[in-house]
Amino acid sequence: MSSFNPELTRSQIFSQIPHVPMEGAHWTAQGVPDPIDADDDMSMGMLSSTASLRSSILRALEENGRKYHGYKDGKYVLPIDEQELERQESQYYLCLETFEKKLYFAPADRAHRVLDAGCGIDLLGGQNHWATCCILADVSQIFAILAEQHPHSEVIGVDLSPIQPTFMPPNAIFQIDDLEEDWNFSFKFDYIHTLMMAGAFRDWPRFLGQCHEFLERGGYVEVQDIDFPLRCDDGTMRPDSAVRRWSDLMMEAGERSGFKLDECGRVADMMRAAGFVDVVRVPFCWPVNRWPRDQRLKQLGLWAEENFAEGCEAMSMALFTRFMGWTKEEVVDFSARVRADLSDTSIHAYFPIYVTYGRKP
Repeated sequence: MSSFNPELTRSQIFSQIPHVPMEGAHWTAQGVPDPIDADDDMSMGMLSSTASLRSSILRALEENGRKYHGYKDGKYVLPIDEQELERQESQYYLCLETFEKKLYFAPADRAHRVLDAGCGIDLLGGQNHWATCCILADVSQIFAILAEQHPHSEVIGVDLSPIQPTFMPPNAIFQIDDLEEDWNFSFKFDYIHTLMMAGAFRDWPRFLGQCHEFLERGGYVEVQDIDFPLRCDDGTMRPDSAVRRWSDLMMEAGERSGFKLDECGRVADMMRAAGFVDVVRVPFCWPVNRWPRDQRLKQLGLWAEENFAEGCEAMSMALFTRFMGWTKEEVVDFSARVRADLSDTSIHAYFPIYVTYGRKP
């Protein structure tokens, strides 16, 4: 807590992590890696164990003026256009500061093979986040130490769409797949990580069950996520307010679609049911604006307000039009009212954020 600087901008937060350039395998516009050195047994082995990226999976679904995953017929309900990717980048910085720059909480310092489930966008100047960051906990020295001491770590990033950087380290492989289907990896992992995947899985118990199956003994799974609905402890979020109605409608749309948004709060119990032990849950929160007196929470609230103001329409569009019978125009108009409430500091609302991890015995 003592290192928090309320004057820090989002870009300055991430600039505190030294960026050590790493030469990596080149990925073409089609998402297929260029040929690599045939003598590099590790790289060849990794490539042979993952699915090839074909041009057909680059298909995007255009709907209500937004672009969605074409893979699996637009199964994921968030857009993947430039506007949304910029919001996700902002959200990542918010997560980074919320967790005081800790990239993970499980004791996974010695993980050799890592799965980043829903690895998403590139945030490190052309390098995959977990390929460069997942092994070591000391954020200030991650890049240099990884390059020196962990040149043979294997990192698999899985997402529904090829939105990865042009360049990635040679120990990183990106695979397009649906992790709600049966996993077909030919190996097991030491650590599995997810960040902000609420609304991505219809069956969290099954996902965690497959995590358990594909972890080595002693391996960890970690879920870092938001938990709906919005909370308010002092009655300042009126039942008829737009932001309260938005939260309730998101919950209803999540139920109708199967993408329940209140699963994060139950992940600890799901992990135990899947067979994990030593389960730990670390709570955080995102105020919806600058209402807290605490300076750290006030700054987090400012960034959360910006993020949700930019994203409430994107979060709502597919859910409300596909499952609630709304029109695009209704979503746009309603989102404007929600944004007005988000900036109202008399509304003392917040989202719980939980980091939950467990070990496979």
